[in-house]
Amino acid sequence: MNETEYRVIELIREIGLTEIEHKDLTLIDDLGFDSLKLVMLLVMIEENFGIELDESDMDPYTLLTVEDVIRLVFRYVKEK
Repeated sequence: MNETEYRVIELIREIGLTEIEHKDLTLIDDLGFDSLKLVMLLVMIEENFGIELDESDMDPYTLLTVEDVIRLVFRYVKEK
């Protein structure tokens, strides 16, 4: 696991207050995220990685799994 993956998982863990056993866990069904937690996650990602997500990426319901969130962050981190 690289540093970016670790940081994303830590943010998800902080909001969900649960352990992340693998990247295939779903945010809503497995980790109990609701719409507020999903929006909080997006805001925390922007703040922690110093990025500004495009409006098209701000739909929290397109992020289904932990892996989806990691991929989203990688797209922006690599563009910097």
